[in-house]
Amino acid sequence: MNESDYIAELSSLWPTEGETSKEALTLADSAVWMFPDSAKLWCMRGDLIQLGQADIPYELEEALSCYERAVSIDPQFAEGHEEIGHFLDAVMPNPKRARRAFRQAAAIRAAQNL
Repeated sequence: MNESDYIAELSSLWPTEGETSKEALTLADSAVWMFPDSAKLWCMRGDLIQLGQADIPYELEEALSCYERAVSIDPQFAEGHEEIGHFLDAVMPNPKRARRAFRQAAAIRAAQNL
């Protein structure tokens, strides 16, 4: 599978109601192992971890690590900055850092739309 195939397959396994399946998390792990420089795949993995069942083998903070990895790969990846903001706003209440992440995402999106 190539990177686009992983993105499509993960999208097809995306939870519409309820929690992430272990199948989706296993696939996300494989995806980032195969394409460790894919900001999109790291971001998707973080989202799936956040949506995961209580018995998944990850700490919730691993989702933040995934988002941080995504923006370290591509500092102009607005989605990664947004997900950091959402995580810090909802999961680990840190409103000051969340606002910084949201502002960074907005600045990137504004620059891309010029």
